[in-house]
Amino acid sequence: MKNMQKCKGFTLIELIIYITIVSIFIVGAVNFAWDVIYARAKSSIQQDLNHSLRFAAKRISFEIRSAQSINSVSSSSISLVNSDPSRNPTVIDLNSQRIRIGFGSSGSCPISSPCFLSPEGISITSLTFTDLSSGVSENIKFNISAETVSDRSEFNSSQTIEGSGEVRGD
Repeated sequence: MKNMQKCKGFTLIELIIYITIVSIFIVGAVNFAWDVIYARAKSSIQQDLNHSLRFAAKRISFEIRSAQSINSVSSSSISLVNSDPSRNPTVIDLNSQRIRIGFGSSGSCPISSPCFLSPEGISITSLTFTDLSSGVSENIKFNISAETVSDRSEFNSSQTIEGSGEVRGD
């Protein structure tokens, strides 16, 4: 009888099986990593939109509460009277899909050159003001609807926020 020696190493079948198992693992890991990156990018866009809308809503509420009285309210703009003459009147409106605020005739954000409350990457689709004033108090309700502007449809996001403020007249 001949003595058969065992060769050390892999057979071709074993090598194919090992390569297949490693390939499946690598493809799964890469797909998982892409899903995590995609979800983070989408979440970041939604957070930016949420942050921008909340900032604008808080600022509008602050301006309404800080006002002495209301000059005029239309569906897309509001004019407020302030006790500080340099901030009188304060106008908040929508222009070129961005929310603007202007104070008086001089300073850093005069009515002639108002400042934007919303960033460029976010399109404000609607800004509406509703006068809820009664004989006792002056109340304003506002709605802001916005969407992100992206080349890729899966990164588009839209959101609406509602707020209100009562003129305190301090």
